[in-house]
Amino acid sequence: MLKSLEVKNFAIIDNIHLDFHPGMTVLTGETGAGKSIIVDAISLLLGERAYKEMINSKAETAEITGVFQVNSKEINNVLFINNLEDAETLTINRIISKNNNNLVKINNQNASLKVLKELALYLADIHSQFDTNQLVNPDNYLNLVDSFRKMRIQPLLDNYTELLSKYKERIKEYNLIIRKKEETLKKLDLYKFQYQELLNLKLEDGEYQEKTEKINILENIDKINTMLEKSKYYLKDEMVLDKIYEIKADFQALSKYSGELEALHERLNNIYYELDDIFQTINDKLDSLDYTKSDYEALIERINDLDKVMKKYQMSIPELIAYLEFLTEEINTVENYDDIIKEKYIAVETAYQELLQSVKNLSNFRKDIAQKITSEIVQTLIELVINNAQFQIDINEILPENLFDQSAFKSDGINQVEFLISTNKGEPLKPLAKTASGGEMSRVMLAFKTIFAKSLKIPTIIFDEIDTGISGYIAKQIARKIKELSTIAQVISITHIPQVVAEGSNHLAIFKKVVGNSTKIEVRYLQHEERIMEIAKMLSGDQVTEAAKVTAKELLINL
Repeated sequence: MLKSLEVKNFAIIDNIHLDFHPGMTVLTGETGAGKSIIVDAISLLLGERAYKEMINSKAETAEITGVFQVNSKEINNVLFINNLEDAETLTINRIISKNNNNLVKINNQNASLKVLKELALYLADIHSQFDTNQLVNPDNYLNLVDSFRKMRIQPLLDNYTELLSKYKERIKEYNLIIRKKEETLKKLDLYKFQYQELLNLKLEDGEYQEKTEKINILENIDKINTMLEKSKYYLKDEMVLDKIYEIKADFQALSKYSGELEALHERLNNIYYELDDIFQTINDKLDSLDYTKSDYEALIERINDLDKVMKKYQMSIPELIAYLEFLTEEINTVENYDDIIKEKYIAVETAYQELLQSVKNLSNFRKDIAQKITSEIVQTLIELVINNAQFQIDINEILPENLFDQSAFKSDGINQVEFLISTNKGEPLKPLAKTASGGEMSRVMLAFKTIFAKSLKIPTIIFDEIDTGISGYIAKQIARKIKELSTIAQVISITHIPQVVAEGSNHLAIFKKVVGNSTKIEVRYLQHEERIMEIAKMLSGDQVTEAAKVTAKELLINL
C-alpha cells in the first residue's frame, strides 16, 4: 500500500507531504483545486511518462517521492532480476528536469522506467476519470478481459508472439523464393549465355599475372638471355665458384683456432651454396627461354581474351570466377525450384498450424476467463442497483481465410470481444457501448475494477471520479461497494459525491489559494466537524444551509 507521498515543484504544488492510511481515503476539493495533480504525481511513481511542462514555472526540477509498504514475491522477483535490493518498504523517487535529465530511483538505486512499470503492476491501479470511456470502444474490451489473469495469460501471449514471428518469417522466405524464381527465369537465357562464355574461357586465378609476366620476358628475351649467359660465364668459366670453394675450405681448416675464424667459415659456406643455387637457377632459366613465335602469339591472344571479358563484365578474374560459380548455382537452382518452393510451402504450413493451435489455446483461455468473470460482474451490478442486470462477454474468433492470410493475426491474437448488457427485465442483450447510460457505464467499470482488484490482489486502488454521473440511492450503493473494496485493498477515491465522501475512513481536502502572484495548493486531513462542513458544501454549494449540515451529519452517522 501507499504509505506516503512527497511532491516538490510539481505543477502548482510547491512542497507537500502526505501520509496515507489503510482502508478508504477520499479526496475532495473544488473543481480545479488540484486533485488530479495528486493522481498525476502518483502516476509518475507507477511509470507514467514525465514531461518538463509538469515542472513548476519557477523551478528547474520537480521531484516526487512515494513510499510503498510491500509484501509480494512478484515485487521481490522483479527487484532481484534487476539487481535491486528488496525491503519491506519500497521508496520510489522521480526527478524531472527541464533539461530532460530525468532520474528514476528505487530504494536509492538508479533504475529504468521499464523496471518501474514492471513493479507498478503489483503496486497500484489508477482509474482515471477517462477510463470509463474504454467501455464505449469495443477495441478496449480484449485488454480488459486479459487484465484479469495477466500473469497467467502472458506466457500464452509470449508463445503466440514468438510463433507469429516465425510464421511471418516463413511466409517471407516463401515469397522470396517465388520472386527469386520469377527473376531468375527472366534472366535464364542471359545467365546460360554468360555461363557458357565464361566456362569456355577456363579461367584460372592468377593466370593473368602469370601470362603478363611471360609476355614481358618474351619481349625482352635477348636482353635477359645475354645477362644470364654473362652471369653463367663468370660463375663457371671464370671459376668464381671454385675459388670461393677453396677459400671456404681454407677457413674450415683455420676455424679450430678461433671462434671468429669459424664464423667466417660459416659465412663463406653459406655464400658458396647460395651462389651454387643461383648458378643452377640461371641454367634452368636459360633452358626455359626456348619460346617460339607461336608461343608468344598464343600468350598475346589469351591476354586479349581476358582483357575483353574483364572489360565486358567490369570484373577482375577472381570476380569472374566467383560470378561463374553464382551462374552455376542459379542455373542449377532453376531446375530445383519446384522442390525448394514445395519445401518452403510445407514450412509455412507447419508454422501456420503451430500458430493456429497457439492462438486457439489463447482464445479458449479467454473464454474461460469470460465465463468466470461474467457471473461476478452480474452480482456486482445487482449490488450497484442494476437489479435485473444481465451481462455477457462474447469472445469470437476471426479466423484467417487461408494459411497466407497474415492480416487475421493481430498482435494480441484473433479474438474480437463484445460486451452485451440488458438492464431491464425482458429486454434482450445489446452491445454495452450502444445501450448503457453514463451512470451504468460507471457502475460496469466499477464492477470490473472490483473483481480486477480481487483477482490480481492489487494493494492500492485509486479512483479518479469513477462515480461521475450518479446520485441519490445509487450513489450510496456505489459508495458502499467502494468501501467494501477497501477491506481487501487500500482505496484512494477522488470524488464529488457526498455519499462516497461519507463512506471514507480518512478524508483529505485540497484547497487552492492565491499567494502574491502565485497559485498554491494545500492538502490536509479533515476532522469530523470539518468533514461535516465539506459534505454540506457539496450538498448546498457555497452557502451552507442548516439542512445541508443535518444531512451531512446523517451521512457520516450512517457509516
